[in-house]
Amino acid sequence: MKNIMLILALSCAYGSALAATPVTMAEAQRLQKIGEVSSQATTLDSFEQMIAADAERKGASAYRITSATVNNHVYGTAVLYK
Repeated sequence: MKNIMLILALSCAYGSALAATPVTMAEAQRLQKIGEVSSQATTLDSFEQMIAADAERKGASAYRITSATVNNHVYGTAVLYK
């Protein structure tokens, strides 16, 4: 049972280590741009989650949100980095 718990803990830690993370403009200057994505959602939190998920699917290690418009929904774009 202890082995199963250890494996689960390590797999969670490993999975979160691979997650794309937001970066600042200064941090982004040291990274390689690999593309751009756009998304829309009903809240800012869900918009950022969607951008992060898109970044992961495209193999990015980081992203920087470059625009966000809030009206009845949130629409925006982000640059992806490796």
